[in-house]
Amino acid sequence: MLMSFFTRAQDIHFSQYYLSPLSLNPAHTGNYRGDFRFFGNYRNQWRDINNAYNTFSAGGDFNVFPKNVNVSGGIIFLNDKSGGNLIVNKIMPSGAIHKNIKGYKLHIGLQAGVVIKSIDFYAHSFPNQLNWTKGGFDNTLPNNEANVGQRFVYLDCNTGLHASKRFGKWEPELGYAIFHLNEPTESFLSNKKNFLRMRHAYNAALSYSVSTSVILKGYTLYGYTSEVSDWVSGLNVEYVLSRESFFDNSVFVGFMWRSGIKRNPDAGIVTSGVNYRNYTIGFSYDITFSQLKTSVDSKGAFEMAFIYRGKSTRLVKKYIPCERY
Repeated sequence: MLMSFFTRAQDIHFSQYYLSPLSLNPAHTGNYRGDFRFFGNYRNQWRDINNAYNTFSAGGDFNVFPKNVNVSGGIIFLNDKSGGNLIVNKIMPSGAIHKNIKGYKLHIGLQAGVVIKSIDFYAHSFPNQLNWTKGGFDNTLPNNEANVGQRFVYLDCNTGLHASKRFGKWEPELGYAIFHLNEPTESFLSNKKNFLRMRHAYNAALSYSVSTSVILKGYTLYGYTSEVSDWVSGLNVEYVLSRESFFDNSVFVGFMWRSGIKRNPDAGIVTSGVNYRNYTIGFSYDITFSQLKTSVDSKGAFEMAFIYRGKSTRLVKKYIPCERY
């Protein structure tokens, strides 16, 4: 049921990555049935370690059909706080083109935007801020760090491909994305050139309709960059409560696993959610299995995802009345 691929990763990540389409792959811009879509994700990880990571994203996308070609546009905003002090903001406009060839749904997308990283010096102390009179550090004193800045901005570019096709009860999906195509320079040190290496991400999904009411959905994502890798795989069981003309109302539960290549297992992930008309709401919780579990009492990350889809106003079937029978 699960198809395995490898990617190596850094950057912001979500356990429910399949509910964060534009951060997963630019080709997912507009890759849905509908005129427009809004989405948001929130992740709080390792609260016991001074709220180690807080991640938030929000955005939207839309579909248009100039000259009967499906073109999509969108934007995603991401905010991440590490240790409560290192802050990363990303504003990434996105576009994609979609084509249906003999039942194969093909998508190609591109993202290009700005990344802003900042850190508050007043939340830290430097060696030169030792106050010998009071016998402690005073972060209001000059830190004498001449080549260190508190903020920098750079251009970032991503691209991706995605394909899917239905075969009876089966529907496989394959995707590939490259992040940081331009390998931008990022550093708080003005005299140091630190290049952000490209990140490659492969993802696959497989949906199988056991019956008209029960659907199995397997997911896997693997990414890599330099010596870092990340692998998330799992299975959701979806139960369809009712079917409407445009949407299916359903609930789903599942379990996922995060690990990597040549490193310790990271976490087990419990997932659940509901699809109701235009809305999709998902929840997940990471249970830490790495060596850090002693410090956090096996607690991990809580995550919530939200998607709203507008119905499609585009005609997909046309009927011409016949005067003869």
